[in-house]
Amino acid sequence: MITAMYFSPTKTTKKTVETIAGAMGEYGVIDLTNPIARKMRYIYGEEDVLVLGYPVYGGRVPELLLDVFGKLMGEGTKAVIVGVYGNRAYEDALIEAADILTERGFKVVAAGAFIGEHSYTYEVATDRPDEDDLAVAAEFGKQIAQKLEAGYFTTPEIPGNRPYKKGMPDMPFVPEVKDTCSACGACVKVCPVQVIDRKNPRITNEGCILCCACIKTCTRGARYFDAAPIHKIVTMLETNCTERKEPELFI
Repeated sequence: MITAMYFSPTKTTKKTVETIAGAMGEYGVIDLTNPIARKMRYIYGEEDVLVLGYPVYGGRVPELLLDVFGKLMGEGTKAVIVGVYGNRAYEDALIEAADILTERGFKVVAAGAFIGEHSYTYEVATDRPDEDDLAVAAEFGKQIAQKLEAGYFTTPEIPGNRPYKKGMPDMPFVPEVKDTCSACGACVKVCPVQVIDRKNPRITNEGCILCCACIKTCTRGARYFDAAPIHKIVTMLETNCTERKEPELFI
């Protein structure tokens, strides 16, 4: 049984992981963007294959997912790691996930660093993953399937450093809301941490993880971040990170 498991607030990781898993064969989906799914424990056997995808946060696995990954249990289960980053750098995000899964009883047989449109700005990796990215993802899935069918379960050399780099600094900001907000509630539905008030979507409570799902979902462009540290990051990204990077595969 192949399982495509992912955390994907803005859908870029979802597209990539499902393309890889689909090229490998029939698969089921566990969407960790759903808070209920993150509370569950998942146990896999030797015949199972887990394709695990997540967005890269500051070169690391998102802190939100560390506890979730710690609830995974494998019994020689084959695992494919998929990190999706916003065209800056993925740094230690792959090796960190590989270490966690190995400790949890999985056998990492492949890993890939793919690119998705950056959460903070439409100007970096715009509309990615695009057709070329997904073609690479599909071919990656086929190669993994061939490797497993041939009985090769080796772990590739995965780049990264131990100890891992420091995670993202604390940025306790929440989106601002313009008068154009219609209180339609679309942002409430996509918030993976459920901090947007259901009765009054103009209110965002503490606990925002800056995934920008609400901003990219709002059809009126009514939600935005107006914090100096985020403006600084956006300027850096738009100045230094617009040159196209390509997926990196390890198999």
